Amino acid sequence: MTDQTQSQATRGRAGISAWGKRHWVSIALVLISLVYGGAVTLLHDDAVSPIDEVVYLDYTFKVWDEGFVRQGETFGDDVAEVVACDHVVPFGDLGQKCGSGKVDLAGMPNKGITTGSGYTPAYFWTVRLIGDPIHAVTGLSQVTSWRLSGVIWLAGTMLMLVGLLRRTGASNVVAFTLGLLFIASPYAWWTYTYLSTDTSVVFFGAAILFMTIEAVHGRRSPWWLLPLAVLAPLFKITNLLVFGLVLFYLAIHSIAARRRAKAAGEPPRARSGSRRLWGAVALATVLAAAVQVVWMRLTPLLAVKGPGADQGISSSLSGSELLRLMLSGVSGPITHNPAAGIFPSTIYGDVFIPLAWIMIAAIVGSLMVIRWDPERGPLIWATAIASVTALPALGVVMAVLTQSYFDLPARYGASLIPAALVVVGFMLKNRIMIGVTAAYAVFLLVFGVALAVRVGLAF
Repeated sequence: MTDQTQSQATRGRAGISAWGKRHWVSIALVLISLVYGGAVTLLHDDAVSPIDEVVYLDYTFKVWDEGFVRQGETFGDDVAEVVACDHVVPFGDLGQKCGSGKVDLAGMPNKGITTGSGYTPAYFWTVRLIGDPIHAVTGLSQVTSWRLSGVIWLAGTMLMLVGLLRRTGASNVVAFTLGLLFIASPYAWWTYTYLSTDTSVVFFGAAILFMTIEAVHGRRSPWWLLPLAVLAPLFKITNLLVFGLVLFYLAIHSIAARRRAKAAGEPPRARSGSRRLWGAVALATVLAAAVQVVWMRLTPLLAVKGPGADQGISSSLSGSELLRLMLSGVSGPITHNPAAGIFPSTIYGDVFIPLAWIMIAAIVGSLMVIRWDPERGPLIWATAIASVTALPALGVVMAVLTQSYFDLPARYGASLIPAALVVVGFMLKNRIMIGVTAAYAVFLLVFGVALAVRVGLAF
């Protein structure tokens, strides 16, 4: 080897080492999410999740042949076979007989009529595009292979979340701790290891907030929000909630900037940049809403003949329900946990109570103890306001557009989780508290693996 070749090799190794040191948080969290998510997916076996996975499996089986599921369509033989042979947690085979190849419509959810027509095929395409090659290469079952697509979504979400946390001032250690806490959350356990249309929500929540903050500080063009505004609602309607947060953030930031300039006696600045930013954000919000409205108007036109699904869960949007939605928006999304109702022991819910208090203490506490500054203040207040108003607003919109309502689960507010974690990062400055939070996250990871084993053995 010549001296020149040795020098090039040395520089190459130094470059890789420097890159690794610079991005170690992202690398570590991606690896942990892949290992942990993959292990949980394999350990809880093929029994179907109680949270709408029957609907998602049916859609996934059909998406290549039909393109998308139509309103009024019944479940197919493929998903009935999975239900019959692998069972639904905790409801068993729902009357299907393993190997029969027939759907007992009376035993299936909603008497065999799908509720998947509300979703575009975007998410289900990613399931097949990622899961089918995994199935072909590994020989794992189709169900497990498709679920592993969620683990890829989790890894991508970690990259986006770390970028947001670092951009908002979190140190590497704090960013790693908060990423670990999210991976270990019950929301991540249920969302990324089963089929779930929620897999995209935190990713888009982080991406849209990141791009808005970048645009506010002039580091990126605000027009990058437009493609995100089109993509986000194609994956799920609840991705729209982050646009409410963005509007709050932008309004508070603009008011604070004007007051600061007036107090300092500065001359009025050119407002072209501000108009451009507001125009891009407003257009993105309208675009996102329009995409969802168009799909909602299109699905009845594409419906098959026959009755629609009656889930039997309709309720009224009362004042007490609006209050419940307000109170559940702060900690409810990240602590979404169906396991609390599956097993008789309360430990499956109690173990996540500290996580709820971390979120509440950070969002409420930051309003009281963090001194206002132009960088953190607008985001803290926007996150607090959005956390208590987003779910009620979604409930009102649903009631108006569909003329019906059901009790919204707190997980529908998951697009605000990235902003909430940013605020937790603002509060997480003490080394002892960082260590305690990291230790708690590791404990939850171990608990998550144990829960997967428990579910796999029980069902």
